[in-house]
Amino acid sequence: MRLRSSTHALRGPRVKPGQKLFTMIGPSMSQSRTELLFAVEDLRTQFELRRMHVVSAIGAYSGNQLLNTSTDGLCEYFFEKYKVEPPRIIEARIVADQVETRIDVTSDPNYDPWPGEKLEVAGAEFTLTVPIQGEMSLARYRASSRTSSPPRALEGVNEFVLVLRTTNSDEFFVKQNLDAQLADLRRHLEWTESDSLAFNASLPAMIRAEVEARKARLLRSSNIAANLGYALKVRPNAPTTYALPDLRRKVLTPPLASVAPYVAEPALDEETYADILTVLSNMVRVMEQSPEAFGSMREQDLRSHFLVQLNGQFEGRASAETFRGNGKTDILLVEQNKSVFIAECKFWTGVKSMKDALDQILDYVTWRDSKAALLVFNRNENFSEVLAKVPAGISSHDANRGVVVSVGDNVFRSRLAQRDDPAREIVVTTMVFNVPVTRATSSRLKRRSPYSPTDTEVAEIP
Repeated sequence: MRLRSSTHALRGPRVKPGQKLFTMIGPSMSQSRTELLFAVEDLRTQFELRRMHVVSAIGAYSGNQLLNTSTDGLCEYFFEKYKVEPPRIIEARIVADQVETRIDVTSDPNYDPWPGEKLEVAGAEFTLTVPIQGEMSLARYRASSRTSSPPRALEGVNEFVLVLRTTNSDEFFVKQNLDAQLADLRRHLEWTESDSLAFNASLPAMIRAEVEARKARLLRSSNIAANLGYALKVRPNAPTTYALPDLRRKVLTPPLASVAPYVAEPALDEETYADILTVLSNMVRVMEQSPEAFGSMREQDLRSHFLVQLNGQFEGRASAETFRGNGKTDILLVEQNKSVFIAECKFWTGVKSMKDALDQILDYVTWRDSKAALLVFNRNENFSEVLAKVPAGISSHDANRGVVVSVGDNVFRSRLAQRDDPAREIVVTTMVFNVPVTRATSSRLKRRSPYSPTDTEVAEIP
């Protein structure tokens, strides 16, 4: 019978000659405190649940608000609300710590406890606190890429804590172990982020389809979809119109919109809008090719040429000098006593003059308007330099929403928030034309136009 020494619990490991001494890392105590990450269920299951929440939220959204808000505004709102924010490590804020502790070595073959005895020895607990931004809960689920032995960690408030309990105080050993744990966590988070970004990329199309389908159902149930024909264009079906949202910044609250019953209005469809712009553009081409014929014309004469062409195309519904909103507009198209298009003409004198013209459009526009045009004429300035300044000038306007899109070498499409109702927007197409006062010819043929603005004149059509 072997007698137990009174100092048994304090003695070190028993090592036989030639036996290897293993470094003890306390697995049982460490694992009882830490949690296994990336192991609950497949991440795609969570994504499917989120898709279901999106569909449910769109279906429960107020019908009148849905119809009184633009599809773009609603899509952005629902995307911002339901997109996945994958968990990412804040690398610069990782910190390490160390405390003394007791390590359970009962199962260590290097030690020789009595049968049924729990044996502990002095050791250290090293921790690595890893701050996380994003949705930490996603780290509980398995990504499409995975390993059979995912990492373990303590889960805190916006942080994971990696733990190493060991009797080995060698600095290289500790750093190597903690670095391996961190690399494993980082790799699994990268797989989660890859799946999350793929899910986010699929959301916009799905959200738009759901929003458009819900709007179509609401319009059909109200019996108004078939009554929105636009008489300016001989076309059997015209699309419906909706209020436009404030898209200047991302928001997590629904876009502002009226909850009053939706009332359909005459709508200027994209095809008709493009036809009107083509008519205006063709008229300017004539001016570009014959500057001498138009150089002496004043504003009323130039405007009349545009109106002749528009009325010839749209059955006399265009008018000039019509009082609207807060002022007068150069060109106005009306349908059923409601304005559906306005246009302004300006001679280029710099970015400020163009922004002033956009202000005038906002002064003229009423809440029913949805589309407008700004015709900018350049006279004997470097046309390429003028074109380069236009997009930035429009973008810098306070009412501009979103990106200014170039739809041609000299044509730019933008959206401006209406002053009286920022939830509504007006689409503005800015067309820039080069209409020199005189052609560039040899000195023998050069002849000055009857009308050439001096440096002190304001060279613009009000």
